[in-house]
Amino acid sequence: MENKVLFGIMTLIFNCVGVPQFMKGDIGKGILHIVLTFCTCGVGEVVLFILGLIEGIKILKMSDAEYGEKYLGKAPAAVAEEAPAAEVAE
Repeated sequence: MENKVLFGIMTLIFNCVGVPQFMKGDIGKGILHIVLTFCTCGVGEVVLFILGLIEGIKILKMSDAEYGEKYLGKAPAAVAEEAPAAEVAE
């Protein structure tokens, strides 16, 4: 889940079957997505797909600092300190 672009694309495409929840480590929500999809004969899949589109777009639009704070659990200062260090390669 370190790769923001990969996580955003997986959320866009596979949210209806719970893949992003499994990637975040939230196994319960992932299983709930699968059960909801099968128990509602696909109606839940449509709803979860639309929610996945919205969430995926939000993930792809957010900055690296926001992504690190929300999904990786890093403090904003820690993310800001890492970014310049990665750019300087001597």
